[in-house]
Amino acid sequence: MPQSQANVIIIGANFAGLNTAKHLDAKEFVVTVIDSQTHFEWLPHIHELISRHKKAEQLRHNRQQLVERMGHTFVHNTVIAIDKTAQNVTLATGQQLRYDHLVIAIGNTSTIHLVEGAAQHALAFESITAAEKAAFQLQRLDSLNLAIRPIVLIGASIEGIEVLGEIIRRYQRQWRFKVFVVDSEAVIMSRYQGLDAYIKEKCAHLDIEWHLGQKVQAVHKDSVVLANGHILPSRTTLWCAGAMPPPLLTQSGLATPKRYAAITSTLQSITHPRIWLAGDCTEFPQPLDKQAYHALPMGKLVAQNIKRFEHRRRLHHFKALAIPSLMSFGEMGFLLSKTHAIASPSFIAAKEGVFQANFNLIKLPKHHNEWLDLKDSLQKSASNISKLAQNTWHDGSLLQARYFEAKS
Repeated sequence: MPQSQANVIIIGANFAGLNTAKHLDAKEFVVTVIDSQTHFEWLPHIHELISRHKKAEQLRHNRQQLVERMGHTFVHNTVIAIDKTAQNVTLATGQQLRYDHLVIAIGNTSTIHLVEGAAQHALAFESITAAEKAAFQLQRLDSLNLAIRPIVLIGASIEGIEVLGEIIRRYQRQWRFKVFVVDSEAVIMSRYQGLDAYIKEKCAHLDIEWHLGQKVQAVHKDSVVLANGHILPSRTTLWCAGAMPPPLLTQSGLATPKRYAAITSTLQSITHPRIWLAGDCTEFPQPLDKQAYHALPMGKLVAQNIKRFEHRRRLHHFKALAIPSLMSFGEMGFLLSKTHAIASPSFIAAKEGVFQANFNLIKLPKHHNEWLDLKDSLQKSASNISKLAQNTWHDGSLLQARYFEAKS
């Protein structure tokens, strides 16, 4: 048995970090959770702020309240340096905190800073605030008396397709936009045969122009310049073009700008066994999709392995489950697996159910009124899911699923 409580510092209070904290007993460990933002945000659904199918308050939890109800300490600050030898972290205030175990769960960061002018003139979907700003800009653009209302959407992977879907969902009845979709890949989600043509077919009745296989050279206030010299007019530029390792990882020598932090199957740094990493900031020995359904169990295993480490017991290895992911495209939902994709409106109801189940479980109720709030939330969710399912049943679309084979 350990002689005293070990100090565990967790950098990042998102899916992985919070789940690590949740599974560390405050009676056994002194846990400090550090994050630069006050609220946990459910980022997989922030694109729905565009269509008003979600409100900001439905997608966030107060981090301090979450961490303190676990019996731990929350520090609202930014870690600017990690000293792996002295085993301490330095905060933006200059304060240094020592650790016995360091957990890094800081996700990834947008590539928006890699393109000239993009950080100044484009909006990346990295937060609720950014998504709300995008929603406001689109609403304002729609109200202007202009001959053309150009929007440039940079990125046509899952995030970009979901954002485009919400724009269509919100404005398709009186479509006044001209949307330019740009992506460096020549085919939308090329892993699935026929999905590119299917999505374009769904947009055929709208003024949407595809610039695939093209890279962005620069972003200006009112235009986007492509590498081939083509200039696209833009009143609103949205950035959904990928992610990269956060600067803290590269500065600390745990990652490079093009490679995430390499970890062992026990979720430890390959060079420092007292540094644990989980979630999107990691490069696992086998390729893993950067999804919450991996981050959550990774966070739990980190907590379990820290305890086993302190008790000098054999560490457990992370085994990723082959869980399909869910993607929305307006009123259409997609189930994405390694072998195939299926398109059906019924998956919108499934995606909503997954969100409600996991989002509400993050904040475990302690008091009677909190249980009542949870009950109301789940009842509203159940009603919403039921309506979505009924709509797809009555209009016959539940049975009109499309199947797309994945390339081998």
